Amino acid sequence: MSSIALSDILDRMKIRINNRKAGTNASRKGMFVDMFDDGSLEQYIKDNTKDPWKGTPFEGYVSMSPKQKGEFGERFVSKVFDGRGHKVERAHSSTAGYDRLINGMKVEIKFSLAQRAPVAGVKKDIFMINHVSKAKDWERLLFCGINQEENDIRILWFTNKDFTSYIAGGGSLFNIQQGGKKVKNDDYMCCKIIDLMGCDWVNEGLSAW
Repeated sequence: MSSIALSDILDRMKIRINNRKAGTNASRKGMFVDMFDDGSLEQYIKDNTKDPWKGTPFEGYVSMSPKQKGEFGERFVSKVFDGRGHKVERAHSSTAGYDRLINGMKVEIKFSLAQRAPVAGVKKDIFMINHVSKAKDWERLLFCGINQEENDIRILWFTNKDFTSYIAGGGSLFNIQQGGKKVKNDDYMCCKIIDLMGCDWVNEGLSAW
């Protein structure tokens, strides 16, 4: 008799546990439905995952990881220099402080497509140069910015020496990122590319390379 009673109790406990699980799953499902009901969250995802480069050779670039984008940029710039008859070699290791040897010179490469506009298309000449360090082992830094019109490609470069002097002199176009001045971080970024191109220590194009 006691074993039968125990069996009944265990069965009832299982039923209660299953009911609770079912209720929890139902409430979760209901929460997601409620959260997305007005469409604003779904629209936010759509607005920020559109590819403004669809139908161009750069289609899909926006979906790549930062590391993949960096490698793509290095390959793109390498082809530019190859096409101009320069000798281009990869860095001696993946941890080197530069990306390519161009005619024996250590070159740090930065590459960006114009930033996506909120509604459609891109913002012309709105680029970002990330993670520039004075202490890394590069001699020249080259930036290549891609607008939707091929004739509007932006190429600029400068030397490590000139960059270091600019920062030491209080230049304001580069801001410290990832921690700021308090931690004495040697990691700079620039969002004002057109203003940077106007600096006398920055070279525009490759004619003076």
